[in-house]
Amino acid sequence: MLHPKDQTERARAYLLRFLAHRPRSRAEALQRLQQKGFSKDVITTVLQEAEQKGWLNDRLFARLWIEDRMARHPKSRRALAWELAAKGLEAEPIEQALAAAQMDEEALAEALARTRVPRYRHLEPPQRERRLIGLLRRRGFSSRVIHRVLKKLSQSA
Repeated sequence: MLHPKDQTERARAYLLRFLAHRPRSRAEALQRLQQKGFSKDVITTVLQEAEQKGWLNDRLFARLWIEDRMARHPKSRRALAWELAAKGLEAEPIEQALAAAQMDEEALAEALARTRVPRYRHLEPPQRERRLIGLLRRRGFSSRVIHRVLKKLSQSA
């Protein structure tokens, strides 16, 4: 059995390697350390140290996650909140990050739909519309937003 100090060093080194790939939530780090079999005391010590040193920060994680999603894989506020909750974040950091993001869901949905319209140009209008509706629903946009976007697209076509 390893000495507790050695176990703490191993846990810290493992956590740093885990965090090197991308930012992580505290819950993700906790889960991974538990999976690796580190003791509760060691995990608590390492996670506290990581938070103190700024290696783990759920508020920053939420903000970065939302920025990345808005830029590369646009989703609605509701879908982003769900994803962050699935990552183990509490409601407060999620709400703060979403408020700071100042998202215009309709503009995001329209931009996303406009990127897909050329792919669907060979389809009949009803089938094209169904595909766009499905895409926007899967990304968490409300029926109201979807309706407005489809109306804008049909007017500009």
